[in-house]
Amino acid sequence: MTDSTPSLEFKSATLYAIRAVIRDSDLSRVIAELNQRMQEAGSFFMGESVVIDASGLDEPIHWEPLLEAFSSHKLPVIGIVASETVAAAAQEFGLTRVELSASTQRTTTTPQPASSVAEPVQVATPVPKANAARPEAVTTSAEPLQPVPTQVIQGPLRSGQRVYARDTDLIVMGVVSQGAEVIADGNIHIYGPLRGKAMAGARGDIHARIFTTALDAELVAVAGVYRVIEGPLGTEIRRKPAMVYLQEQTLRMEPLRD
Repeated sequence: MTDSTPSLEFKSATLYAIRAVIRDSDLSRVIAELNQRMQEAGSFFMGESVVIDASGLDEPIHWEPLLEAFSSHKLPVIGIVASETVAAAAQEFGLTRVELSASTQRTTTTPQPASSVAEPVQVATPVPKANAARPEAVTTSAEPLQPVPTQVIQGPLRSGQRVYARDTDLIVMGVVSQGAEVIADGNIHIYGPLRGKAMAGARGDIHARIFTTALDAELVAVAGVYRVIEGPLGTEIRRKPAMVYLQEQTLRMEPLRD
């Protein structure tokens, strides 16, 4: 390092974190539900940063046992969303108030071969119990987010391959084979059979949807609400064009009609 090279720089950064919404000041109930959710989800959230959203609470709470509960599940809490009154007690434990950013606009990229984009599935995404609701997630940012082009994949995704479209939509022009995984922070469009796992709204977008020309999946999820498909689907939807979406926190699968 030369004398002219600064030893410290400040740069803007975008941070992704799970948003855990606290709706009850009774911490015994909150912690019990957290323990249940984590037992159902296995290691799915392990190591994910967490922002606690206590904006719905009017009175301060005892933060220490709550933070210890998140820590016991290897979920580091990095910030809070709360009123000044509620946040004051949390700041004694080193937490800071954060603001939640808006969703980004989306554009589209040139199609890319699946073989050049997909990464190997080193550890299969853990499968929680059916319809285990994932805590709401959010993107926090130090500056307005720039539009991220829709990721377009040309060709089949084979077993053991995974594609993650971060902060954007994903289009796959080909089959998603059994044992393959497609994940997007936005919508997922599959112009081919869906036989593997598809997870849309991975960072908590409850308006995200999954579209496929032939639904025969192992698992589908929107904003962390899952359905593990262990048996054949109904004849009206199995291996037919279909859409998967959330309605009042319930995962729906419907055939696409002309």
